[in-house]
Amino acid sequence: MPLTKNEKDCTMSQSDDDDDGSFSDFEGEEELLSFVPLCCQDTASPTNVFPSLAEALQYDLIQNNFDFLAFCPNASSEEFFEEAIVRINQCRQFVKNHQEEKNVGEILAEYLSGQPVSIDDESLFRPVLQDDAILMSLDDLEALKREQDAALSTNNDQVSASPSSATGELKMRIEALEEQLTRAKSCIANLTKEDGKSDGNGEKQDNDTYYFSSYSHASIHQTMLQDKIRTEAYQNAIMANSKSLFEGKTVLDIGSGTCVLSIFAAKAGARKVIAVDNSDIVREAREIVNASGFGDIITIVAGKMETLLETNGLPLEPGETVDVIVSEWMGYALLFETMLPSVMVARDSIMTPSSGTMFPNRSTIYLEGSTDNDHLNYWDDVYQIDMSVMKQRVGNELCKDASVEVVPMKKIATDRVELVTLDLNKCTDNQLDFDVPFQLNPVFTSEDTTACCRIDKLVVSFDIDFDVPNADKAVNFSTGCQSQPTHWKQTTLWFNSNKGVPTLKKGQVLRGHFNMERNKVNPRDMDFCVRWEVGTEHEEDSQFTCETEGILLTKLTA
Repeated sequence: MPLTKNEKDCTMSQSDDDDDGSFSDFEGEEELLSFVPLCCQDTASPTNVFPSLAEALQYDLIQNNFDFLAFCPNASSEEFFEEAIVRINQCRQFVKNHQEEKNVGEILAEYLSGQPVSIDDESLFRPVLQDDAILMSLDDLEALKREQDAALSTNNDQVSASPSSATGELKMRIEALEEQLTRAKSCIANLTKEDGKSDGNGEKQDNDTYYFSSYSHASIHQTMLQDKIRTEAYQNAIMANSKSLFEGKTVLDIGSGTCVLSIFAAKAGARKVIAVDNSDIVREAREIVNASGFGDIITIVAGKMETLLETNGLPLEPGETVDVIVSEWMGYALLFETMLPSVMVARDSIMTPSSGTMFPNRSTIYLEGSTDNDHLNYWDDVYQIDMSVMKQRVGNELCKDASVEVVPMKKIATDRVELVTLDLNKCTDNQLDFDVPFQLNPVFTSEDTTACCRIDKLVVSFDIDFDVPNADKAVNFSTGCQSQPTHWKQTTLWFNSNKGVPTLKKGQVLRGHFNMERNKVNPRDMDFCVRWEVGTEHEEDSQFTCETEGILLTKLTA
C-alpha cells in the first residue's frame, strides 16, 4: 500500500529499530532542522548546512551541478514518499562511497540516470545519514517537486492545440535551467556579500526590517503624495462614497504613513479610524493628525499588522470589527513588496462579515509588448566611434533584472491583455503566486511598411478599482502606458537580444504562460518566468503552427 502523508515519517526507521537516528520525535521541530546537501562528502563534519530543504537543494545545484528534483519521482505518484526515501538514500550511499571524487554531483547524476527506484528492497529504507533532515521533510520535497513540474511543463489543457516537439521542449528546459543556475549563483553571491551587513548595532537586518525602515524616509512619502493619479483617486473614492461607506463607520488604514487616507476617511464622516504603520514615521503622523483636528477620531498604532492581531494590540473592544479597510498596498507590478498578505490577514480577522469591504476592492494585472531597441542602437555610433561590441553586454544586462520605467505609448507594439484579476474581498494568499496563459496580438498601423513587429520587452502594469456594490460612485485608476504616468511607472521584462527576441509577422501572435511568484529567499521580491512561442493560429482546425519559442527568466528586487 502506498504511504499516506501521515504515515510516511514513521517508516523511515522501521528496518533498524536499534538505530539511534530514529525519526519518531521530530514533529513540531522543523525550525531546528539542519539540512545537509546530498552531495556533501563529509557528513560527519559538514561545512555547509542550511535551515531549509530548498536552500540545501539549491546549494547542490549551484556548487555540484546536481539537480536532485530531476531525479525525484513524479509528485502525483501514489508511491512518491517511498520512492523519494529510496532516492535520498541512494544519493547518500553513493556519495559516501565516493568521498574522494571531485565532480561527485555529475557522477551521481550519471549514476541515478541508470539506477531504478526499487521500493521492494527494504535495505534502501534504512537512513544512510542519521537524523537526515531531508528524510524528515518529504512534504516539503513533494511541494518543491510540484513547483518545478508546474514551472517547466506546459498546461496540456491550455495548449493541447499546440503540441511542441520533444526537441523543442528539451531545449526550453535546458535554457530555463541554465538561466536559473546563473540567477541562483548571483543570488548566492549577493547573499554572501550582504552577510556582513548589520543595522549598526551588530544585528543583521531581516527582510521585514529593511522594508519597514525604508518607509521612515520623508522622500518616499513625498513621492507617493505627489502622485496625483494615486492620491486623488483615493481622495475622490473616499469622499464620493462618504454616505454609503464611511459615515459613522469604523475604518482601518494599514500602512498609514503620513495618515493622508485616515484623514480623508475622517473627513468623510468615519466614527473611528485606526491607522497602523510599522515605520517610525508614526511620530510625525501623530502631529499631522492632531494638527488636522482629527486627533479624537484617528488613533495611530505602531507595529506590524500580524503581531498586533496576535497580541490584541488594536483599539477594538472584544468582538468589535472594522467596516472598511483602506490601504495603499500596491507595489511595482502590483505585488512587489508583498504587503497585500498583511492586509488580507486583517481582512480575514477583523473585517465585518458580509457588509465590510476592502477599499479598493479590485485589482487587475495586465501585459503588453513593446518595441525598444534604442539601448542597443545607441552603440552603433558614439561620437563617430563604432562601439557595437557593447551590444552583447547590454543585452545580457537588460534581461538579468526586471526594470521599472515609463514606457511611451508609441513604443507599445501589441494589445494590452489581462493576466489576473483579484477580488480583494475574497482572494487567497495562494492566488498571489500565479501561472496563467496569455496571448498578445501585434498592432500594426497603416504606416507600417515592414509588416513585422519586434518585441524587445514585456510590459506589466495594473489597474485599481474602487467599485463596491451599492456604493455611490465607482472610481478607478490605471498604471498602463495608455494613462498618465504614476510613481509605479511600468515594470518591464526584457528578452535577451543575444538569444533572439520574438518577432511577429502579420497574422502571427505571441502566446505562452506567464508565471509570477514571490522569491523563496526574500518573499518581498518577485520572480518571473515567461514561456513563450510565436506562430500562427488556424481558425479552421484550431491548430497552432509554432515558428519560434523560448523562455524569459528574470526577477524584481529592491
